[in-house]
Amino acid sequence: MAAIGSIRKHGILLMCIIGVALLAFVMGDITQLSALFSDKYTMVKINGKQLDEEYRIRLEQNTALWKIFYEKSNLDETEIYQVHDMTWNQLVEQTIIEEQFKDLGLSFTKEMQSEVAANMLASLQTPQPNQLLYRLVSFIAQQVSIEEAIGFIANIEEYRTESQVRELYNAYKAIERFALIDQQKTRYMALAKNTINFSDEALRYFAASNNTMLAQAATFFPTAAQFNDIQATVTDKEVRDWFNKHKNRYRIRENSRDIDVAIFPIQPSAEDLVAIQDTAVNRAARLRGAASLEDYHISMMYGQLDSIYFKRGDIQIDTLAKLIFDRPVGSFIEPIEHEGMVWYYGKTYGAAKRPDSVHVAYLIVDFKTDRNPNANRTQEEARVTADSLKNLLQRGANIFQMIPEFLGGRRVDDTTFWAAEHTTYPELYNALLTNRIYVQDASGAFVIYQVLEHTTPVEKRQFVIYTEEIKPSDATIKAIRNQAMQLQAESNSAEELMVNAAQKGIQVIQGKNVTSMMSGISQLQNAREIVSWAFSPGTKVDHVSDIYNINNNFFAVAAVRDLRTQGIPRLEGVRDIIETELVAMKKMELIQNTIAEQLNSGSSIQQVAEKYQVGFMDSVRLAFAGESYQNRGIENAAIGKIFTLPIGAPTAVTGRNNLYAVSVYEINEAAAPSANYAMERSMMQNTVAGRGRSEGAILEGLRDNATIIDQRFLYFSR
Repeated sequence: MAAIGSIRKHGILLMCIIGVALLAFVMGDITQLSALFSDKYTMVKINGKQLDEEYRIRLEQNTALWKIFYEKSNLDETEIYQVHDMTWNQLVEQTIIEEQFKDLGLSFTKEMQSEVAANMLASLQTPQPNQLLYRLVSFIAQQVSIEEAIGFIANIEEYRTESQVRELYNAYKAIERFALIDQQKTRYMALAKNTINFSDEALRYFAASNNTMLAQAATFFPTAAQFNDIQATVTDKEVRDWFNKHKNRYRIRENSRDIDVAIFPIQPSAEDLVAIQDTAVNRAARLRGAASLEDYHISMMYGQLDSIYFKRGDIQIDTLAKLIFDRPVGSFIEPIEHEGMVWYYGKTYGAAKRPDSVHVAYLIVDFKTDRNPNANRTQEEARVTADSLKNLLQRGANIFQMIPEFLGGRRVDDTTFWAAEHTTYPELYNALLTNRIYVQDASGAFVIYQVLEHTTPVEKRQFVIYTEEIKPSDATIKAIRNQAMQLQAESNSAEELMVNAAQKGIQVIQGKNVTSMMSGISQLQNAREIVSWAFSPGTKVDHVSDIYNINNNFFAVAAVRDLRTQGIPRLEGVRDIIETELVAMKKMELIQNTIAEQLNSGSSIQQVAEKYQVGFMDSVRLAFAGESYQNRGIENAAIGKIFTLPIGAPTAVTGRNNLYAVSVYEINEAAAPSANYAMERSMMQNTVAGRGRSEGAILEGLRDNATIIDQRFLYFSR
């Protein structure tokens, strides 16, 4: 009865649990229940807001823009990483800035966003257009007039669903977003900087401190060879105490991994090389014994014999060029090896003097087809018209007077072109060489060409070159893979992978601080699969991967040596960094004491500078509020100390990185403060919150305070 009472007491809770369990059962797999309450499959989340789809949209738009601006149909691995990185930074910055606006009770309204887009478009008519949009319009204007390009951009939303211009639409949306982000950032930074207030007391102190002085000075670099004999050490306690006081300095801002990769180059064996050479030699002998090139092609099932002509400059391999052009037509090209990659053999079979290109004017007589339903002629009517035009041209008619009636969709100024031999159908090119007027029966139209001129004919040859690629056999590839499998089976940790690989003479590449969206590991490129594996939720420190095939160039086995997650790291993860910093600081102190002892013993700054072979500066004018470049390169951290020194006594002063010996011999008191401290306020504003100093720091601070889930490696496992 007690049990029944307990069940009744918790009945509502049990019903909820049973309901959720039934839901999971209906979904097909009880293990999916965890996904309802976790971010295991979330790619991007910022302050509780899932942004997976937003990220994909922005990435698609940025990729389109990148392709157009760099005139590429596909991006390489490095460019893909750069576009991902750009997209991520944009998304994070814009999201947190918009949240800041919201917290302040402000918003960037749709009207404001529309205004940004309108101003961007209007800028095209000014001497200072939006540069990104101007480049896009210029790209489009390669195909149409500049007016048409601007008109297309002005009505871009009408084309959002048209696949033919999808890349252009996406590129424009990326540019529009760039402009919006820039405006949001500018307005937010103005608000952020204007929140900095300086009290009259602070301004009064600054005004009184804003002196100038004349001094002698010398700069000493602690890392210079002159100080190699000064050594510093630190204790474990000092390292721990420093870490406990300065943990936030070592905050990890992005998840990363240290990944070791053992690589097995997929290369032909000695036996493979002999077999490939024998194949090339035997096939060359068979070619020499064939009744004709055509028979050899048929017997080898190589397809139709090529009829294209080439000039000497077309042949990039000098050895082949000599064999083709320095011997009589009909000569055999004996097998030659090229750079360990391929064997060549072949034969020359034709020669002629031919121009590289032909300049032609042309008429287009189109006819109605399914793809051109608006044409006014049938195919037979178009044939009659084409024949009539050909006859008129042969009797001396002016083709340029006829062109406006037969543009076939061209612009009026698009009337001629140069037909190059290697980019024109051989049959058409040969016809243009032998006919002044030629009619081509093309798809959907008859094209009438009139040859205007051609380039100077040069000697060209016809030849056929056969190749035998130098590559590993299937047996060799299997043997190399077995080596990788053996190493993988023997290694249960990153250290074992290193030791076993070293014993076998296998190269290991070590990647440090590899982030989730990288495509390479150190100098190993195209290692995207390995990086994705290393960031998979189930992959831990010392896990060893399966065998990966990288572009058929390597087999690879990887191990995770270290795993770093966002936040405060473990001491052991940053011990080396802290020790290096503390040793440098202690060495600076020891050098300071050494220089101070020499100055206190009566040596002048000039004498100490000469001893350590560093430059001596006399009559140096220093300004308290001056930038480093205005103060002869003396660091600001040292300037603050120097302006507390009395006149006369030479002193050793430290900065962040360097040490300075300084002797002040004249101090010029600051001028009277300006009315209401206006000038001092401006100077402090620039010093404390100048653009170069603060924008990055402000954004970094906002990012540090945001809750960000970055699992973009899931993008590659879609």
